[in-house]
Amino acid sequence: MALYKYKGYNKSGKEITGVLEAPDLRTAQLNIRAQQILPFHVEPVREKRRFTFSRRADIGYLFFQIGIMLKCGLPLTRAIDVVTTQSGNRRLTSILKEIKKDITEGTRFSEALGRHSGYFPDVYVNMVRIAEATGGLADLLLNIAGYEEQKKEQESKLKSALTYPMIVGLIGSGIVGFLLIYVVPKMLRIFTSVKIELPLSTRMLIAMGGFFRSYGLLLILLLVIVYLLFRRYYFHKEGFKKRIDSLLIRLELYRKAAIARLTEILAFQLQEGIPLVLALKATKGTIKNSILHSEIDRLTAEVEKGKSLSEAIRRSVIFDDMFKAAIITGESTGELTGFLKKISHYMQKDVERVTRRALSLAEPVMILILGLIVGFIVLSIMLPIFDLNQLVR
Repeated sequence: MALYKYKGYNKSGKEITGVLEAPDLRTAQLNIRAQQILPFHVEPVREKRRFTFSRRADIGYLFFQIGIMLKCGLPLTRAIDVVTTQSGNRRLTSILKEIKKDITEGTRFSEALGRHSGYFPDVYVNMVRIAEATGGLADLLLNIAGYEEQKKEQESKLKSALTYPMIVGLIGSGIVGFLLIYVVPKMLRIFTSVKIELPLSTRMLIAMGGFFRSYGLLLILLLVIVYLLFRRYYFHKEGFKKRIDSLLIRLELYRKAAIARLTEILAFQLQEGIPLVLALKATKGTIKNSILHSEIDRLTAEVEKGKSLSEAIRRSVIFDDMFKAAIITGESTGELTGFLKKISHYMQKDVERVTRRALSLAEPVMILILGLIVGFIVLSIMLPIFDLNQLVR
């Protein structure tokens, strides 16, 4: 299914714009005509990946603002109007105007959000749909805002932890590059002018400097090409993606982080009243690993056939025994959501603990490696100078 944006005229001759989902262009045109709209322009919506990070930050604050205003008694369209005037994001402003227009024409809020699935995740659209039926829309929007803020804090902690090693690596690489490309050639001219036999370490250093001067840019270009080819194959070749995802899911830290994310969003949906089958289907969209996708599809299919989640998950090879035990206990006691929250919290803390330990070890290791490299360069430069002093004497 793809998104198509269109322009057309309704029965009264008024120009209408909107977005709808359809498997192909012809079906999109037929669906538009079925709404008694004569389309004169229909084209696919091209989503831009670069908005991913800002989208999450915008959604949390957006839902917080709308939720607060609904709590104060403002109508939904008025709340969207206020948010639109305060938004500094052009894309978000355009989307909010379309949403308000759809609601004014009689479309439900959840359906209006669903027409912009590239911006609003299906998870949240389903929650809003349930909240509209139960009358708890304001509380739901505030809960989503709190959840988004919590995720943003976790991401901020991880970025802060990664900042120092990255700075050390960049500074160290700059120093080494300066010594190899600028300092070593100057010293080489001095050594060749006196025609002394150079130590092995100095000859190695000269060879490395010459290689980086001659092929450094080519090497960087080659690495960029390899990276772009990898991304292309990963996102467009299903077989290649599955092989990479299969290798990743075997890494305990990666698997725990992915399952913690899956469990957290599943618990959040169940807490807000989303049925288990719909929650499992929506959870799939929050996970990038294709192996986990297949496992979620299997669990969903078995639950749809009437099995309990604990029965479906027993023969899984991805989820460990502790996770299975938590699901079984949660279902047997009627507290599945609570146990999902506990297991998610435990796994997240475990991932954070291992990550912090790895980063705390990475910092001194990086400093030690850079120290050894710089020491090797300095020693390789100084040894011939000592030999020159011996010749002078």
